[in-house]
Amino acid sequence: MDISAHDKTALELFKIIITKGPLTLYSANARSNIPIGTIHRHFKEMIETEKIMVYEMSQAGRRKISYGPTLYGFIYFYRLDDEIKKNLDSYFDTWIKKEKFLDDLKKAGFDEKKIIADGKTSKKIFSKFVYFYAGVEDQLEYLVKNLKDVSRDIRWFIGGFLLVRKREYMKTYDELVTTMPGLRKDISNFLESMIESYGRLKKMNK
Repeated sequence: MDISAHDKTALELFKIIITKGPLTLYSANARSNIPIGTIHRHFKEMIETEKIMVYEMSQAGRRKISYGPTLYGFIYFYRLDDEIKKNLDSYFDTWIKKEKFLDDLKKAGFDEKKIIADGKTSKKIFSKFVYFYAGVEDQLEYLVKNLKDVSRDIRWFIGGFLLVRKREYMKTYDELVTTMPGLRKDISNFLESMIESYGRLKKMNK
C-alpha cells in the first residue's frame, strides 16, 4: 500500500506511542527526530480522528498530558505497517494493563467478564477484530477513491443507509417505500436476511 508522507509521520508517532507510551508531546519529541510543531499537529489530528486519546493528566507544576492508543488507532495503522501486524499480540499484552485501553475495548463490545480473566482468548479476538475492521477501513478508502467503479446498488445502499438517519429525508423515504413495490421488496429481502442473522446471534447468546 502506498503511504502518504503525512501518514508516514503519523505512523512513526503512533509506533513510538505504542512501544514507549503513554507519552507526552515532549517525550515523543525526545524519542524522534520530528519537530515539536509537527508532533503537536499530528497529535491534535489523531485525537480528533480517535486514533489516540488522553491517558494521564498531571496537574503538578506544568501540566503534563500523556497520550496512548485507541482500538481504532490500532485498526487504522495495522493496515499500513507490517511491524504492527507482527507484534499485535505483544501490544495487546502491554496495553490491556491500561484502564483507558481496557475501557475502549469494552465500549467496542469486548466481553467485560472475560477480557482479563481469559486473556488468551481475548488476545485472539482482538487480533481478529483489528484484522476485520482494518479490512472495513480499506473498503471505505476504496469507495472514496474509486466511487465511479462501485456499482449503483452498493452506492445507493450505503448512501441511503446514511441518509435516512437525517430527519429531513425520512418523510420522503417513507413516501417512496409506500409508492414503490420494487423498493419495498428490496427492503423486505434485506430485513429478512437481517432477521435470519439476528436469529443466529440469539442462539449464540443462549
